[in-house]
Amino acid sequence: MEQDDGNALGAARAGGAGAADPVPLRFEVLGLLRAVRGSREVDLGAAKQRAVLAVLLLARNAPVSRDQIIEAVWGENPPTSSVNLVQTYVAGLRRALEPHRARRAPAELLTSVGDGYLLRVPTSSVDLDAFERATTSAARSRAQGDLEGAASELESALSLWRAEPLGGVTGLFAEVERQRLGERRLAALEERAEVLLLLGRGAELVPQLTALVGEHPLRERGHGLLMRALCQAGRQAESLAAYRDARRALIDELGVEPGPELRRLQQAILAGDDPEPAGTRKPAAVPAPEPRPPATPAQLPRAPAALAGRAAALARMDELLRAQRDSGVVLVVTGPAGVGKTALALHWAHRVRDEFPDGQLYADLHGYDPNQEPLGAGEVLNRFLRTLGVPAEDVPVGVDERSALFRTLVADRRMVVLLDNARGSTELMALLTGAPSCVLVTSRRRLVGLVAHAEAHLVELDVLDQDSALELLGRRDPGEMGALRRLAVLCDGLPLALRIAAARLAAPSLRAAELVAELDDEHGRLAALGLEDEDSTVRAALDASRRALPPRPAHLLALLGLHPGADLTPHAAAALARLPLAAAQRELDVLTSANLLTVNEPGRYGAHDLVRVYTRALAAELPEDQRRAATGRVLDYYLHCADLADALMPVGRGAVRVAPEHVPVDVPVLSGVVDATAWLEAEQANIIAAAEHAGDSGERRWLAHAWQLPYTLSRFFWLRADRHTWLSTTERALGAATELGDPEARFVTLFNLGVALAQFHRSEEALARHQEALEVARSWGDVSAQARALTTVADTLQLLGRVDESESCYREALEVSRAAGSRWAEANAHHNLGLLYSVSRRYPDALPWLDAAIRMYREVGEQCGESSCHADLSTVLLESGEHTSAAASARTALSLATEVASDYHQALAHDRLARVFERQGVGGAVAHWQRALALFTELGAPEADEVRGRLARTRAERSVGATNA
Repeated sequence: MEQDDGNALGAARAGGAGAADPVPLRFEVLGLLRAVRGSREVDLGAAKQRAVLAVLLLARNAPVSRDQIIEAVWGENPPTSSVNLVQTYVAGLRRALEPHRARRAPAELLTSVGDGYLLRVPTSSVDLDAFERATTSAARSRAQGDLEGAASELESALSLWRAEPLGGVTGLFAEVERQRLGERRLAALEERAEVLLLLGRGAELVPQLTALVGEHPLRERGHGLLMRALCQAGRQAESLAAYRDARRALIDELGVEPGPELRRLQQAILAGDDPEPAGTRKPAAVPAPEPRPPATPAQLPRAPAALAGRAAALARMDELLRAQRDSGVVLVVTGPAGVGKTALALHWAHRVRDEFPDGQLYADLHGYDPNQEPLGAGEVLNRFLRTLGVPAEDVPVGVDERSALFRTLVADRRMVVLLDNARGSTELMALLTGAPSCVLVTSRRRLVGLVAHAEAHLVELDVLDQDSALELLGRRDPGEMGALRRLAVLCDGLPLALRIAAARLAAPSLRAAELVAELDDEHGRLAALGLEDEDSTVRAALDASRRALPPRPAHLLALLGLHPGADLTPHAAAALARLPLAAAQRELDVLTSANLLTVNEPGRYGAHDLVRVYTRALAAELPEDQRRAATGRVLDYYLHCADLADALMPVGRGAVRVAPEHVPVDVPVLSGVVDATAWLEAEQANIIAAAEHAGDSGERRWLAHAWQLPYTLSRFFWLRADRHTWLSTTERALGAATELGDPEARFVTLFNLGVALAQFHRSEEALARHQEALEVARSWGDVSAQARALTTVADTLQLLGRVDESESCYREALEVSRAAGSRWAEANAHHNLGLLYSVSRRYPDALPWLDAAIRMYREVGEQCGESSCHADLSTVLLESGEHTSAAASARTALSLATEVASDYHQALAHDRLARVFERQGVGGAVAHWQRALALFTELGAPEADEVRGRLARTRAERSVGATNA
């Protein structure tokens, strides 16, 4: 093996700092996997050892567990000695990468971390990072109007690609990564073409784009680029022909029409209009429009008008920034609730923002809100990436990939990133930017993990002294100084309380002594606010602020303490307070203006966690009959609206009658499945909270809400593949149904619980629940319920391999459903009996049952069932050798699923089409599997892993075939 100067290790580890003769160690993944020191290639060893390096290199600078490496290298069938083999390969890589390391000296590049390993690689030493930096720089140049610069950067980025990525690395992991990296190259190629079109150089692009479309006929963007290039070359007729070719490919392979952009291009060309987007440069001497300046994020909320008593903290923050101006700094502002952490952070961030010209990002992590889940790193990264210009479809799925892309985008920028209300260190690690930006965190905890692992600096706050508190109160009338000092004592130096008191004192009619009297009267009730130190002054200040409100918003503030969720809409407030919608909107706006509520997003109102606790204390002081009435109204509101939305879901449901006592007057407009799905997504947390409140209330009359609210979400959860939430909510619902003693409630919750358990392959438990549901239905005497339960019992028996019992149960379900006149249950039994024969490879027996099920589903309007049945029928036809009919049935499944906007059923149909195309040996299978994978991944459905495996196997087989050829 070739060896070189050991000083290269210093270069690879720290960019060459301190090395006498640094020889950089470079890694290449955009072609044959290589490690190069100077001009000499490092011998990376055998194929499996190279695969281990690929796994570590693609996760560079982040730990990779030993189990992850084993799964990536060997897949589902690792050898019994896999742990020892990984250790051997890591040792071999250490020798190759650090040849001059002493035998017992600790490794510096490839280190052990926990139960895995970490490869430390400077971003300047990996060609993939160089590619990402160049594409990011190109995007920035284009945004600034520098099209020539953008084209040059994209040329540089694409020149880094030497061949298919990860060459010489085998296995499913490598195939999946090759696919992902290939998509990045295609996106860069298309972006380069876009920029050249904007420069009016379309004629020279025609050959390249023709070849690109030929290789990737299902990428609509490529077709659009080719059409525009042909138009710029004066070849309009060929451009229209290109549209026809694109349409034919999309219909033949995917069963869909071209998207709106391709149709717009065609219509523009037919009408003789300019097909180019506004602002495109023409080859003729037409003056180009002035380039727009790049969009710079400015997300910082408004800083408080006054900041008293924080001079020392501000000076420390300034000093820390000066000391680490070029290397980046992480600051953690910490202290008790209400001490003004956010105010200080905002004040300082606004003060130094000129030193960070590339903008400011802000996120409230909700770490201490008892009624709202903390905002995870994945969602924060999603928001930041969208702000930085990444299209929604290009945002990676995984947190690690999002974090890597975020670091890439901000690598050369000077930005302030403010992360407010953090709870712990773990979720923050993925949000750190690195040099030369500043990350500013606020938290009630000291976040020692962040201090230890990210070299963060603590800025600790305490309550204000009396002089600073008086400054914050603002009054300077010598005659009131005694009362103001007493007010400062009552507020105990907490900035939140002091600001609210100062707002009260802004009214000239209110004297400080009068406000002191109010606060003194309330002193006994203040501990209910629930601060860590059981401080009482915030409650006093909030009470005083509430008394300044008009009667109706003051009453609504108290009623908000009865709302079960973290935020609410004007519709929910109207039901809670029994107000017209317009009046509820006005009262919410009054509370927002008084800084007692905040607008989390348009149309949704929430409260700071301290104010939320305060509203609960207010609610507890209302008369019992008012509390019960308001709680009943808000529970009825969510039950009624959730039932309306559930009725629009494209999945058949049972005959449960939802009849709330108080039907709300004002409800959101839900005109179809899209509206209903959006409403359920927005209100899911509130509906679950309402169900939990109903079940925990001890009120028997609300037990119906406790099981019916989860029932209204069951189809939504199934369509969204949200199995964990479905299972947990249904388990709680069963407790309420059992306590209620209602046979319908027990049947429905047992039935749904069995279906949910089956999704987790907990088949024995699912069978027990379904059999309980069947017994309830028999004792209850509901024949239709018996038919449904028999079908699900049969389903579970089939999963357990008890085929004969399953078939017998399906046939009994058929008889019972016919006797009950339940066409839906009969269709379901036909479908599942056909599926049983299909799984048993009795394809001729399966066909008539599936055909009959399709007719019945169509008769009852069950489009999701019809789509699913067509997908299963396509499998039977495929295995029967009827390839053309199989493709037609799969396309029908896709059309039906698209019509009802069911992402899950669309993914199933795409998967079936891909299988047909693969069996036929025609193009299109990979494209359909890619679409299925995207949909399943977005839903978090476990089927994503199966599709990913099929994609990887297909690519691996093609690679072997090409090698043999």
